[in-house]
Amino acid sequence: MRFHRTSLLTLALIALFALVAGPSYASAQTKNSPEISRLLNEAKSYAVQADRDATELQSFTNSRLTWETHADQLELIKGHVNNMGQLLRQMQDIKSEGSPWQQDAIDRIEPLLRQMADQLTATIEHGNEYPNRVHMMKFKNYVRACAELASQTSRLISDIVAYDQAQSKAQMLEQKLELPPSGTPESE
Repeated sequence: MRFHRTSLLTLALIALFALVAGPSYASAQTKNSPEISRLLNEAKSYAVQADRDATELQSFTNSRLTWETHADQLELIKGHVNNMGQLLRQMQDIKSEGSPWQQDAIDRIEPLLRQMADQLTATIEHGNEYPNRVHMMKFKNYVRACAELASQTSRLISDIVAYDQAQSKAQMLEQKLELPPSGTPESE
């Protein structure tokens, strides 16, 4: 719950900054990269899948399932994380084409995704080293940390995509209503 509020607060601060920064920043924001938006949307899909699979893995720790079942689930999550990593690299390659908020979004995703990958690697390594201890508290803690990071990543990327969609919708309505773009001198 705390992380969801943090994500919403972050989006509110971005919007507030756009209003306070004035016309130059707001007009720069209208130049969103459609390709970055597309990649963010695709990353959201993998993040949601990773979150779902990590939650399912966490439920495995309360069962009598074997290490192999846990390992299969970890491989699913690893695939989603790797896919997000590839998308992030693509976004970083074209980052300069994005609006300031898109560039900031890319910068925010990178450390969280890296942390998620590191935690997943540690969980897999621990399970490989101690395959008969997947029901012990230490492994459960590894899995819980994976699930929390997957959830944070999913929420962050989902919030970013929601912001992108809301901003696009506002721009379409401005054009439809023939209003001056927000943040321009005529609208102040």
